[in-house]
Amino acid sequence: MRTGILLTATGLLLAACALMAMARNEAAYRPRGRVEDDPPAFYSADLFKRMPPPKPGDWRAAHPEQEQSFAAYTRATAVRPTEDRHMLVVAQVGPMNEAQGKQLAVLAEFLGLFYVLPGRQGPPLGLEGVTGRDRTILGREMRQYHTGDILRKVLAPALPGNAVCLQGVTMEDLYPDPSWNYVFGEASLAGRVGIYSLVRFQPAFWGEADAEAGRRLAFLRSLKTLVHETGHMFGLHHCQTYECVINGSNSLTESDARPIHLCPVCLKKLRWNLGFDVVERYEALRAFYTKHGMTDQAAWVAKRLAQCREGKAK
Repeated sequence: MRTGILLTATGLLLAACALMAMARNEAAYRPRGRVEDDPPAFYSADLFKRMPPPKPGDWRAAHPEQEQSFAAYTRATAVRPTEDRHMLVVAQVGPMNEAQGKQLAVLAEFLGLFYVLPGRQGPPLGLEGVTGRDRTILGREMRQYHTGDILRKVLAPALPGNAVCLQGVTMEDLYPDPSWNYVFGEASLAGRVGIYSLVRFQPAFWGEADAEAGRRLAFLRSLKTLVHETGHMFGLHHCQTYECVINGSNSLTESDARPIHLCPVCLKKLRWNLGFDVVERYEALRAFYTKHGMTDQAAWVAKRLAQCREGKAK
């Protein structure tokens, strides 16, 4: 079974070329972060677990990758928001019920808080003209849609001029190639667009009762997916050092075991690139987690804030 989230084959190279041109022609949205300004924010080992050796079937066992150091990140040509292009836009693709549609605004809000950029919900987009196929899944006939078609025909033409990226979210099942059973999503780094399906995160997809615990898990999975994939658009490679939201995963089980926060290494990279205040970012995230009843995440951020403020990170 082939699952996961794809990046288009030439995306990294084309994105680098496009972004070099962007960097030459447009002023940055914010100055780069000076790492020395707030060193307690980065090097803590107290609240972060080192990645254990991979088990058979884990992402790192199936996809050996080289660690991206902070120095390597600073030498790369990562996406940088500019004065003209700094919005993070999330858009509905295909039909959704009222509750699902309302949740998109929350996803866009969280994406903005996580990357300290303006996040907003874009207008809904349709699937007319997109290649699809009918399959029997868990005893039910379902329509699946081709990710590449969605990227080219739906999202690329809809990319707003002021957006650093457009993330499409759908409740339809997806596939990237006839040989694949399904895929959670696909992104074009060069095109700065991505499409992600949340349907397999929902308890109802698996024939389970629509209980509060299942809805909360689906919500957490949705948040993780969006921030993980947007991290790739900002040039982050899969994290190999700590348990981190940027870790690769081969399954929902592996993804569920990962935290929603950035590790010190990935935080340092983004702080350097995007130039945000680390404490203010954590304060905004804690408020979001508290508002949405995410008590474990709110408690973790509270400890991290205390660590940063007291300068006791190790």
